[in-house]
Amino acid sequence: MKSYEIATNADIRELYDLQLQAFESEAEMIGSRSVPALMETYEHSLADFDNWTVLVKRDESGRIIGAIRYQKIDNHIDIGRLMVAQDHQRQGVATGLLRAVEERTQERVFELYTCTKSWINIRLYEKLGYRAFKEEKGEKDLSFAYMRKIIKNGKTDEKEDNAR
Repeated sequence: MKSYEIATNADIRELYDLQLQAFESEAEMIGSRSVPALMETYEHSLADFDNWTVLVKRDESGRIIGAIRYQKIDNHIDIGRLMVAQDHQRQGVATGLLRAVEERTQERVFELYTCTKSWINIRLYEKLGYRAFKEEKGEKDLSFAYMRKIIKNGKTDEKEDNAR
């Protein structure tokens, strides 16, 4: 498989299609179609693209099999839309994308959110050092866990994670 690369405008349609596919399985898992990524239109995705850096992983044929977006906000990196093609899930693609963002940005604080019913995602994030620091009720029938990872001296600092 190819290494990670920054997505371009030419990738927006493929990223949007992957988003719909990846988050459809999320909706099935949590029993709700109110997932923000499924509510987003192509036009909104297109308009929002330049606000994020989008890192992609491609297979040998050049197809995007995973993606993650991130941006620096104040003193942390905000991570969103981590998605993996269904035929490549549970093969380390998501883990690799998260670690690639950490390595590329060289920041020490990373934040993301996921549905509180997304136990598979939450377990992955916890395994990688993320800890929940707040929970919020969404607009519809969902609640979201906001998670943070703090890296100190090259290691996740779990004491500081919950102190912020």
